Amino acid sequence: MISVLWTVIYVVAFNAIVAAIGSDNIGELAWVVWCKFTPTKAAANFKELQKVRNEAIALNMEITGVSAQDEFAKWARLNRKLDKLKDQKEKLDATHNSQRTFFKVVVRRSIWVLTSGLKFGVRIKYRKTPVFWLPKGAFPGFIEWILSLTSAPKGSVSVAAWFMIVDYAIKGAVVSLLTESANLLISIRNSQSARAPMKTTPSKVADSTAKLNAEKEPVNLTEKKQK
Repeated sequence: MISVLWTVIYVVAFNAIVAAIGSDNIGELAWVVWCKFTPTKAAANFKELQKVRNEAIALNMEITGVSAQDEFAKWARLNRKLDKLKDQKEKLDATHNSQRTFFKVVVRRSIWVLTSGLKFGVRIKYRKTPVFWLPKGAFPGFIEWILSLTSAPKGSVSVAAWFMIVDYAIKGAVVSLLTESANLLISIRNSQSARAPMKTTPSKVADSTAKLNAEKEPVNLTEKKQK
């Protein structure tokens, strides 16, 4: 049986991972997976929408290659077909958007239950259970009282206090990890830009040569006068 100590760590780590990814991104990914790998009406509508979009793109490219003056009959027939595909696409888009919105709402509520709801449930269930006991006399009485809030025995660390400690530690670790990753990417980018050779065009080379010659001419004139 998993102890309360590790249960809190797992719950907080799961919350941190979900927060780092984002509920919207998780919902979008879940929607794509749901549409591709499940035999549902939403999946069938999604596949039909993709098919209509591809047909409309191919038909539009075909129309651009047809002259409206030389091949008017073919051009008009293709445009009528394209209009039908556009109407079909609009209907499929409306159905797809409504299904997608409903699905993402369900995913967002499920994520809340698995994160905040789970956190609240663990706190309620183990509110009177000591996570671990503090060494006797190691801390002043008021600190022992604070760490035992809300309902754990005095001299122990309560679930609420342990949640706060672990949450602070994991969030700090995630922030430091993201900061180090960003600094590493910036340093790699700077090193690549420093290694990149500077390109000079012939016009710039000619301008720089002309400037050097112009700077040398006055010196040569003064040298001739002195001679």
